[in-house]
Amino acid sequence: MPRIIPTVMTVFLVLFVPSVTFAALLAVPVEGMRGLGTTKEIHDGEQVVFKETSFVWSLEAVLATAEGPAERQIMYREARPTKDGLELSGAETDGLSFQESFRNLGPDLIKRTVTVTAKTDTRYYLNLGWRPTVEGDFYSFTGKEALPVKYSPGCSGPEFGGGNLQTFPFLGCLAGDRLYGVIGDTPGQWGNLSFMEFDPEIRELSLCNGDGSPRRVISIPRDVDATSVYRAHFDGWQHIEAGETQTWTTWIFSSPARSLYDVQLAAHLALANAKGFNQSGLEAILRNTSYLLLRRNLLRPESDYIFISGVGYGWKQWVSDGFWMSRGLDDPVFDAASQAAVFYERLDYEDNAQYYLIWAALVKRAGGDLDMRTVDRAYRFMRAHEVDGLFVPPRLKPDLACFKTYHDQLPYDDDDAPSSNQGFHCGALFAARELGYPVTDEEIQKAKDGYARMFNAEGGYMATSLKQQEHIGQDALYGEVLTYAVFGEKLLPDEMVKKHIETTMRLQTPYGMRVISKANGDLLDGHSGVYVFGGSWFLNDGCAYLDGLIHGMDSGWIDEKLLWRLEKELAVMPAFHESISTVDGHPHGHHLYSWNSGFWWLRREVRARLGMTGADPLATALDEKLGVVRRDGLLFLEPEKGVLRPAE
Repeated sequence: MPRIIPTVMTVFLVLFVPSVTFAALLAVPVEGMRGLGTTKEIHDGEQVVFKETSFVWSLEAVLATAEGPAERQIMYREARPTKDGLELSGAETDGLSFQESFRNLGPDLIKRTVTVTAKTDTRYYLNLGWRPTVEGDFYSFTGKEALPVKYSPGCSGPEFGGGNLQTFPFLGCLAGDRLYGVIGDTPGQWGNLSFMEFDPEIRELSLCNGDGSPRRVISIPRDVDATSVYRAHFDGWQHIEAGETQTWTTWIFSSPARSLYDVQLAAHLALANAKGFNQSGLEAILRNTSYLLLRRNLLRPESDYIFISGVGYGWKQWVSDGFWMSRGLDDPVFDAASQAAVFYERLDYEDNAQYYLIWAALVKRAGGDLDMRTVDRAYRFMRAHEVDGLFVPPRLKPDLACFKTYHDQLPYDDDDAPSSNQGFHCGALFAARELGYPVTDEEIQKAKDGYARMFNAEGGYMATSLKQQEHIGQDALYGEVLTYAVFGEKLLPDEMVKKHIETTMRLQTPYGMRVISKANGDLLDGHSGVYVFGGSWFLNDGCAYLDGLIHGMDSGWIDEKLLWRLEKELAVMPAFHESISTVDGHPHGHHLYSWNSGFWWLRREVRARLGMTGADPLATALDEKLGVVRRDGLLFLEPEKGVLRPAE
């Protein structure tokens, strides 16, 4: 963060209280410089590993004043040990009072909470970072940071002109084979204000919940969205009103680590342990992805929270991605809020109306409040585009034949029915009936029959659409998997699904299924094997295997194939991508990509529907590959046991 000359320094008497030693990583109160009060350090046993960032080693607060940004050093009058950590209190400056708590969640994981209460309306931000006192290289989630650099997980989209992209608000120092790290809360809990700075020259890791930038209008450029307006006034300050209390959470952790892959995985496990996403490494990675892509809905009025698809896309939510991330996070509060964020201009293309109706049924089951005006419009739109039981999506843009499915750059004739949409259409009919619409058994059966028409019996595969029978569509089955997970209904005959998977096993690439290919598995003419042009998308691949499980294929064989595909996905980093190349396996697009989060939830729900109990053998097998172990209710990294790592 920029250095700001302090104009006021708050002075307090020192009351030093010894901490209770019960964990390897500890927050320890220490007397501040110049007798100003009590501050704290992070110790690993007897070794100091982190000091705070200000020039007097204290918490930094930056206030908006008439003279400009002014830095304050926050120290405390009282330090009180607790059974699981440390509490600090008795600090005031400029109408703000501060408290801090440090709670040990495990031997190498500390939850830090800073509480700010205002006597007057104030704009401010905090530097919640640290200065490592151990020697070692600095790391962000994406790599070693040898030079000074800034990132913003919160403010990197097109409304800010783009920028250096980091999804995970993680900063670390790898000292030999020991990682010491700091993790910020999701930007969605910080008003989307999350800023990181790595400065190896002065040995500082800054993590701020603001940047002090002035008020201005921000908007997503018109040419980035086909129909909608995303616009708001915005500044880089936290705003607190008189009498209001705000809390800010970060986590401090340590872990063994030998490589960048270990660093990334250790950060995942720390956040997952902190949030309770920790039955397995698979759950950790996927639920973390949802949590880290949560944002405040600052550019639209419909609700308070959305899920963004990736940090480069900006503060907007697509229906399908929002749905899958909400499934992955599995939190009813954020589920209802992100569902409420959907407006009609996001519904009238692709299979978004179908997703929305299924989502509405789930929110209603959980006791959430629905906007029935939008639900009704979605239902009527969907029914208006049914032809003989099939959903035939209209064009989004009059001059383009694409934007008909999630894989939005693939073209379809105006009278064609993509197979990708039909499973969701069947599920949406079940949802509509549950929501009170007059959907008959005969109408649902007609939709099932239409879905089955996508099968190319001669070739033994699900075609990409009714008219493109010469092309295999590996996005054909995930709508059925969702319908089964939510409503317990199979849509296609067992033998049809089994035959498709058998054909796929003969034709798929060494890196996974091509989302679209010729009948012999080759790329379409002009396709690259990347992205929608024949790339492999994990959620599509994963659901194809889950559908085999639903239709009675051997669970051991299915898990073996899923583990193989997971190894391809996680070969470069412990993160799921938009897609991977079916030519050479390299990841394409955003890391920690949105919709894959839903796989964790789908897997859980499908297994429950099938009566499968106990630990998930797929997750257990992947943990062995990753070098992840679970004990005492927490996940730990044992790098020496990990075999799933990039080739040197």
